[in-house]
Amino acid sequence: MAVDLKAELTRPPALILAALAALGWVLFALSSWSATSVQKAQRLQIADLTARSERLAADLARQVEMAGSLADLQTKVAATREELTRVTQTRTDVQNELAAAQRNLLGVRRDLSEADRSLQSQAQKLNELATNAESTAATADDQQASRSTRRGRKWSRRGRSASIGRSR
Repeated sequence: MAVDLKAELTRPPALILAALAALGWVLFALSSWSATSVQKAQRLQIADLTARSERLAADLARQVEMAGSLADLQTKVAATREELTRVTQTRTDVQNELAAAQRNLLGVRRDLSEADRSLQSQAQKLNELATNAESTAATADDQQASRSTRRGRKWSRRGRSASIGRSR
């Protein structure tokens, strides 16, 4: 028996399932894209901060070699330490942002899996309802057929109806 795909796609359950499936894929794609872009930005910041920290360390070494007096060296060391503290704080902030983004990603993945479970549950309920509807329709058809065979006969006290006897 051929299935009319056009008719099937206009049924509300098929449309709902298609919409839920599309929504699930869109949410999955958005969460993946968002997590990837956040991680990429954070990696770039970490690499930039690491390079900056290495440059500062190289500058410090060069300044120590060039400095003539102890006072100049102490002043330069203090400035470098402040810069290192700022860089370390920035690195800590970036790591905290990364952790928050990872928690957010975990939450989004959890929401996505809950949506997937809900979709599967709805699909199962839909299948059960369709099965129940088919069995109800079959029962109704059987009852209708049983009634139609009884309608043609009228019974009297003698057994068969007079209308059946007259038709002979």
